[in-house]
Amino acid sequence: MKRLIHMLFFVGLGVGIGSTALADGVARFQTADRSLPSLTFSWQSPERSRLDTPNESAHVIARDGKAWGVASIAGQPVTMDLDQLAALLGQHNALARLGPEAVVPSQITALEPTGQQETIAGIDGERYRVDWVDNEGRSRTDEAVLTDDPLVIEMQTALLGGMTRAMARSTGVTGHEDAERELERRELAVLRFADEFRLESISAVSQPDARFETPTRPVDLQQIMRGVMGN
Repeated sequence: MKRLIHMLFFVGLGVGIGSTALADGVARFQTADRSLPSLTFSWQSPERSRLDTPNESAHVIARDGKAWGVASIAGQPVTMDLDQLAALLGQHNALARLGPEAVVPSQITALEPTGQQETIAGIDGERYRVDWVDNEGRSRTDEAVLTDDPLVIEMQTALLGGMTRAMARSTGVTGHEDAERELERRELAVLRFADEFRLESISAVSQPDARFETPTRPVDLQQIMRGVMGN
């Protein structure tokens, strides 16, 4: 999840994370790792959201500021913390690429429109030049496509204010707070950021409460595996 947490912080570019009254919805987006399938993000509010990869029996649920991994072990659903989920899935799964060594934006030094238009996932946006400093003190420049589309803004409010923040709490990824405060001032949303994120589809669809429930109490993965192996 190393790249995933990096990308999720950038998805929130220009989003007012203090927004209220969100509509339910679901979005699909591609990350920098083209060998992995698209990620699917669904939400009811910033306090209730979920991140899935297609064809995988594992997902992440964020509820009330805490992120949990849910996976199938020996045919049974198991809820665990993200570190244990990453260890279970292995490095080739998108939901396992997360860690405290992830590079995140500590400061945005410039956000300038280029006047060039770009349409992504059927939504019109404008290209911006983004100058930023990462949490290791290195200066970087990338291109983003931003939009004022209300549904994309709602999605990113849930993704940045809910899922990303909960993941950061669970994994120890920090250093993005100054960039978050800068982004709160803006009323735009990201359709594309460099090669880290590209929106593929988004729709306002009512989400059932059960989609955001953890199926079991959190458990210790090592204890479960000992039980499976009969030790």
